[in-house]
Amino acid sequence: MKQQRRKRHYISLIAFFILALLFSSFSTGISAQEPAVKIWPFPEDLPEQYKSSDFSISAEGLEVPVYASGLNAWGNTVSYASFESTREITVCVTVHFPLETAVILPRSLEKAVQMQGDKVFFTASPGEDITLLPDGDYNGRALHLFVRAPLENVPDSQSAEVLYYAPAYHDLSAQAPVQLASGQTVYLAGGAVVRGRFLVNGVSHVTICGPGILLNDYLANDGYDEVAIALKNSSDVTIRDLTVARSMNAWTAFMWKCSDVSVINYKGINAKYASSDGFNIANCQNVLFDRVFIRSCDDSVAIKGTGTAGYDPAEDPKDALPTSNITYRNAQLWSDANNAIGIGAETVAGYFRDIRFENIDILRNYDDLNYPDQLTERSAINICALNATDIGNVTFENIRVENAKRLIGITMADSFWFGSLAGNWSWPGSIHDITYKDIQSNSNGSNQIRISGYDEDHLIHDITLENIRLGTVQLSDYDTEHFYVNEFAKSIRLISQSNPAGKLLDGPYYPLSEVHNAAEEFSVQQGENGWHYRTWQAGVGTYDMSWNPDGSGHWRGPKTWDAVWKSGDSLYMHPDETQILLEWVAPRNGSVDITGTVRKFAAEGGDGVTVSIWKNGFMLWPETGQWKLIAYNDTVGCEASAATDVSAGDILSFRVDKNGDTAYDTTEWTPVVQLCPSRFRGQ
Repeated sequence: MKQQRRKRHYISLIAFFILALLFSSFSTGISAQEPAVKIWPFPEDLPEQYKSSDFSISAEGLEVPVYASGLNAWGNTVSYASFESTREITVCVTVHFPLETAVILPRSLEKAVQMQGDKVFFTASPGEDITLLPDGDYNGRALHLFVRAPLENVPDSQSAEVLYYAPAYHDLSAQAPVQLASGQTVYLAGGAVVRGRFLVNGVSHVTICGPGILLNDYLANDGYDEVAIALKNSSDVTIRDLTVARSMNAWTAFMWKCSDVSVINYKGINAKYASSDGFNIANCQNVLFDRVFIRSCDDSVAIKGTGTAGYDPAEDPKDALPTSNITYRNAQLWSDANNAIGIGAETVAGYFRDIRFENIDILRNYDDLNYPDQLTERSAINICALNATDIGNVTFENIRVENAKRLIGITMADSFWFGSLAGNWSWPGSIHDITYKDIQSNSNGSNQIRISGYDEDHLIHDITLENIRLGTVQLSDYDTEHFYVNEFAKSIRLISQSNPAGKLLDGPYYPLSEVHNAAEEFSVQQGENGWHYRTWQAGVGTYDMSWNPDGSGHWRGPKTWDAVWKSGDSLYMHPDETQILLEWVAPRNGSVDITGTVRKFAAEGGDGVTVSIWKNGFMLWPETGQWKLIAYNDTVGCEASAATDVSAGDILSFRVDKNGDTAYDTTEWTPVVQLCPSRFRGQ
């Protein structure tokens, strides 16, 4: 009997443990089915203009609000959305316009997409920033999705030191920016949309945080900085977990003369053309950017020196605070103009030192909507100095480029943006000890690497390029069209698997051919890309033409009809009593091949024009030494070609003159100058 009771007791215990195990498994199963996604609905009174009609998002069966952030440079809406998730989930995006394919950026996320009609499915995990690019169109309508991990260190909304914005639409546009005091925290709760500005000036130990949205799409004209967030003369500042959406052609946010600043998990979108920089850093020390996303239509990242009281090219950089100890990591950058990563162009700072970029995806880098391929100093990864100072110990490592015009640029320039921003090289300065390591470009752009110093007293030197890959090809030699290095750049070392010691370039290198198309490089600035727009009249001499005095988009001379202009892919010239002189100045020694067809455009009447090509004071073409007559109705024209050696500063002049009268003298002529190198130097 005792044995039977003991046996029944054991059976009961076993049954209990089985039931407990089943209950535990059942409980775990219930827990696994609990919602993984947290969304924040649109504020009830949010104006409709801030809601996107291009996309709908479903995450775990929940509808995710999709916001509109104004128009990009091509007139298309940029959309963005965010939600919180505790684990990997499947997201469904419905696209409300014609769609054939969809691309997920960045490639480093290795996201596969499935499509069912107008629906795109993909997985998303906490902490991922995902861009959906319909039909791979970088100029079109895009969706930026921010999948947040559950927030930590949420401030106490009841604290006297916390300025709390609850879920709602808060329109502060009629007032001055909210100014923070030392020790204060601003928190934007999920579902809060604050249309306003925040100013941190002369204080310390402040924080602006929260998963809400800071919206800024207006000009206040109240004497304060017209940016969403301004940090000035402050220390111990933290910006985290915040989305800033701006639709203005001005900077989105900046810090100036600050120290010990952290910007963590920041999302900034300002697609307005142009000057819409992401978050600029000027004359600051000890700055960290980590896990950020920036979509801009100018520099996504700009590390500058703007001097002691605002940019003044006459200020000695030594009098200004340095820009130093900057770390920028784990970021995604998209710039529709200028540079994705930029140091400069303003460089009025005591020095630039200890700056590091690492683990960054450059989603897009375009040079300029109105002047594509004309601004050769712009690139995905860029240093452009306008002011003589010391720039050194800068590292770019583990950077992936999806789409860009040019890859790497280091230049010293007299001015920027067609002369609107002047530089100053009166003081000593150099750019040195710059490292590019593990750079992967998947772009179909030129992938140009351009290094151009200023003069013998302002050199670029000790540059290391290690493991630079264009697609599947690792660069191992300078003998490629991708490199352009002038005579003021020294000690450049290219390290590759085939040459681990590195190949040294210690002098100028020019690509096998450098093509200058007068129409493609047509500019509103005299001298841009070497082109000048002039007139000549006997007894008067040569004069520079004036740009657009009548709003016509023409270069105009002193007479009624003398003009040069561009239409489509061609250049047009019309003489008057003055000759038209389209002139190109050789930037260096070499040889040139000149091509281009010259023909009459206006063939309704008149008596034709005469044309010729000159080098300095010598006629190159026609070889007869006599100007070529283009008959009034000759719309086929002839090839105007020549070849010659040039020295730096030589002038090629393409001239159009009236024959007898000036009626119907519009002439189509797009000269193309191909400049070949005169010297290569490498070892």
